Amino acid sequence: MQPIKFALATLLGALVMTGVLTGIHPAIATPGMASPGTPLQTISAVSGNSGASAAGVASADAAYLAVTRFRPASRQRLNDFLSQYGDRLTPVQLQRARAQVTKADLTLAQLEAKTRATRTLARSGASASRIKQAADAASRAFDGATASTAEAMAEMQPMLSSKLSLFEGLRAKLELDQSMRDFAAVGAAVKAVRP
Repeated sequence: MQPIKFALATLLGALVMTGVLTGIHPAIATPGMASPGTPLQTISAVSGNSGASAAGVASADAAYLAVTRFRPASRQRLNDFLSQYGDRLTPVQLQRARAQVTKADLTLAQLEAKTRATRTLARSGASASRIKQAADAASRAFDGATASTAEAMAEMQPMLSSKLSLFEGLRAKLELDQSMRDFAAVGAAVKAVRP
């Protein structure tokens, strides 16, 4: 078992040091997250005292980072959309659209909190069962966010479809598809967390 654990830690260290795993510049790395150039001994020490493996800590970091990057980008896209097309909505429709944007952000805030808790447990030496419980709670929060997104889209689509030209509708559809792919990637990162 030790050779496998060492090989996994070596591979993880190589991915982190080359920047492949984190995919971010060290200057913008999340505090406490392994950044390119982090010595393998440091990564191994983080996982050596906890119920989580080095891969478990890295996956918790990745899930938290994915959510914290997606949330502000999503909020900005939705607010930009309302700024651009909000004048075409009735006051009641605009109020409802703003409520949906607020609800989406609150749902993502809950998901962010769940992934932060999982990350904190993974890094603090918590037992594998506690980390798994937190990861499962984050996964359920993502499922809830997915259901909430589907409900919001079902409500908003009929209201907006008649307000946009063909090209505006196509552009909005492309942006929505990209946002949904980004959201699916967040979900994959959240669901991949295991101690």
